[in-house]
Amino acid sequence: MKMFTATLAGAVLAAALTLVCATTASPVSTPSRTGNAHLWLTVTRTTAEGAALTGDVRLVCPGRRSVGHHPHREAACAEVDAAHGDFDALPGLSSAVCSNDVLRVVATAHGTYEGRPVRWERAYASDCHLALATGHVFDFPTEPSRTSVL
Repeated sequence: MKMFTATLAGAVLAAALTLVCATTASPVSTPSRTGNAHLWLTVTRTTAEGAALTGDVRLVCPGRRSVGHHPHREAACAEVDAAHGDFDALPGLSSAVCSNDVLRVVATAHGTYEGRPVRWERAYASDCHLALATGHVFDFPTEPSRTSVL
């Protein structure tokens, strides 16, 4: 009788642990929470000499890295997702590397976030202010514009 009770208790414990593990473990195939975003991002930097440097990239979340896509896609997607697609609510950075090379930076975002249209544009005094406000979202290279002198 003692052996039967111990075996029954062991079976009940094993079943309970299986149930707990089954309900708390998340399946491997569960996608990340990153929102569905299809955005075209542009940054125009104006230097002290009056030259305009422009860069633009696609940000697709979730997505694959490819030519023309964001160089910091994972971080940028996480930041857009944390703000629920509201570019005025981006988490930004707590510190940034600053220089006096750029006098004005204009950042724009157009596209969709979880099916909602996104149309956003802001001007910043420098790259430093842009990074502090927007984090990695607008952290990509710029090149001289076709009309490089304003």
